[in-house]
Amino acid sequence: MAQTQIRRRRPPAQWQALIAAYAASGESLRAFCARHGLAVSTFRHWLARLGQTTPVSAAPPLPAPGPRLLAVQILDEPPAGSGVVVVAGGGVRIEVTPGFDAATLKRVLATLGVGA
Repeated sequence: MAQTQIRRRRPPAQWQALIAAYAASGESLRAFCARHGLAVSTFRHWLARLGQTTPVSAAPPLPAPGPRLLAVQILDEPPAGSGVVVVAGGGVRIEVTPGFDAATLKRVLATLGVGA
């Protein structure tokens, strides 16, 4: 005999609390909904209904493997005597001075998961 699922309606205040919990969780939308027994489509409906198309404060998802683009800011005048400064997400900062070892830089970037 098949089991029936009981659907319960949540008031808007409860949805606001769930959206706040999702934003603070750092989980993907699917993982959060699965953990809380929510339909992804219903959660998205409430995000839109409460005026939040996407929760801005949620942690970004992990990048997919493979090449990806990174934002770059070019300074008008780099500091004297410096080569290149790369600032990636999560506060990662790499300074490359003139005469750097390309192989070492490539290993560092691969270890950090930055670059191709």
